Amino acid sequence: MAGGLGLALSGGGAKGAYQVGVLDELIRVKGVDFETVVGTSTGAIQAAGVAQDTIPELVDFWTGLKGPDDIYKSRGGPIWAVITGKNSVYSTGPLRKLLNDAFKDEDIRATGKNLRLAVVNITTGDLITVAENANNIADWVYASSAQPPFFPPFETRDAGGKLEQWVDGGVRDITPYDSAIRLRPRAILVVRAEAPLPKTHNEYDSIIDIGLRSVELLTREVADSDLGSIELINDLLRAEMEQRRVLEGLPLSPEQVEQAMAPIKARIDQYFLIPTMVLQPPTDLYETLDFIPELIAQNIERGRNEVRSRWSEIAAFLGVPE
Repeated sequence: MAGGLGLALSGGGAKGAYQVGVLDELIRVKGVDFETVVGTSTGAIQAAGVAQDTIPELVDFWTGLKGPDDIYKSRGGPIWAVITGKNSVYSTGPLRKLLNDAFKDEDIRATGKNLRLAVVNITTGDLITVAENANNIADWVYASSAQPPFFPPFETRDAGGKLEQWVDGGVRDITPYDSAIRLRPRAILVVRAEAPLPKTHNEYDSIIDIGLRSVELLTREVADSDLGSIELINDLLRAEMEQRRVLEGLPLSPEQVEQAMAPIKARIDQYFLIPTMVLQPPTDLYETLDFIPELIAQNIERGRNEVRSRWSEIAAFLGVPE
């Protein structure tokens, strides 16, 4: 495979602290270099930090949070937001300021890394990816994080002056794996912010709780679908390697081996089959909007420990020295 290493970072709100720990250990401590990074929602924040090559500052961004008020402000609750015709449950001035302080267009472009952020144009329904050459990257990081109905959309005007509203890329693409594939890295590491959805038996009484639970189930289904082909892809790539080893063990010339492998290699190239590894927490410590400093610090450390405990496996997969 051509290219360097790729990184795909999922959505998950405050649970993105786990990703921060993984990235801090991988990039700052282990020295792994990712050429391509794609992100959705909270993953967009982490992706911008990787693209800008400011991992220590990304850690400070998260560990400096003192509570939800550093991210969003209440508008009086969901019912009041509906009654008063607001476009979101919360206002997000604090988050917008944090992002604008953290990310600068020229600093991101200076690193030479490929950055892709998934956002949804809710006015048209289109999913697009914003690249490192876009203007006002911090605004697009916010747009990718603007989870409806909690956070207000990011608004722009099209060439004809019509209003466009941009929201969380996770509405359609919670883990932007396909965006990473299109850039043809030699291998992709996917870091999910959320654990697999546990089997529970809870009762939901209010219309709001029922609605929120329904959204959770839908988004988890989208997340699982995003990555549903990874096991198949890795199995096919392993089979291709095994077939090559078998042929190389026969009395065949290198040219004959390549000729025999050509149909398989053509299909691998045609369908962009790239080896992929997924890291994710075993359980969730808190909910998506629970920006609780003690739990965020604990989740960051869980991400670091995941890399430490699996470093030999991860290093072998990424093709980097231990």
